[in-house]
Amino acid sequence: VTVLIHSASPFALGVSDPKKDFLDPAIDGTVNVLKAAHAAGIKRILVTSTIGTVLSKPERLSVMSVDTTYGPDDWIPITYEQGASGTLPGFVVYLASKKYAELAAWDFAKEHPEIDLTVINPTVIYGPVVHPISSLKSLNTSNMAIYSLINGSKIIPPDSVPAFCDVVSSAQIHIKAITSKETYGKRVLFAKGAGTMWQMLQIISKARPELASRLPPIPAADPLAGQPLSKFDTTLAMDVLGVKGWDLEKTVLETVDSLLELEKKLGTD
Repeated sequence: VTVLIHSASPFALGVSDPKKDFLDPAIDGTVNVLKAAHAAGIKRILVTSTIGTVLSKPERLSVMSVDTTYGPDDWIPITYEQGASGTLPGFVVYLASKKYAELAAWDFAKEHPEIDLTVINPTVIYGPVVHPISSLKSLNTSNMAIYSLINGSKIIPPDSVPAFCDVVSSAQIHIKAITSKETYGKRVLFAKGAGTMWQMLQIISKARPELASRLPPIPAADPLAGQPLSKFDTTLAMDVLGVKGWDLEKTVLETVDSLLELEKKLGTD
């Protein structure tokens, strides 16, 4: 074994003890994996973080509605103590946990210069479910958002992060980065573009009309229309590694079709 990929920790919004449930497991888990890899002589390491760690202007964090382009030098200005305070939403605590796990990885790499570290920072990831799950209730948070549009609950989830990427392209970035020396010591941001729940619902309604009875009423206009959604510097992912990503329609429909197949196998309970 010459390469280690430490992939993302689960993205879940429910949290009872921020320190115990999010912060310390993310930080300690990352450090312990890196220590084990170093002890085994592994020198090429990739860590999956999140694009949320670069949100350096969090005044409109809930919808990333800031007219700016975030880059790899940006960091979300949240302290460990704030993350552990119990006063912040689960989503923000998750971002704090990812920030400090990533910082711990960079510190470890500085202490062990023989290690070539790359951190991948994708936005919310959607796509076909290929791993085994026991029920649709155990879907990851991002795919559950799409499932809530089609499961008959008539709910439109909030636009916590109205930017998207697909799971296949995210995986390709990890694989291609292994041998790309241009990504050594770098943060690789990846977001295909904006993708709101309203846009996703429109896509499903038009492309899968047989699901009409399941879908929630579609608002006349996108609630985020006219707001300056943030952009991201994806140069390393798209230009250096050559991964452009699926468009929103393909991402949504591949996800929907995968979820419908799971319904047939697992039922809806």
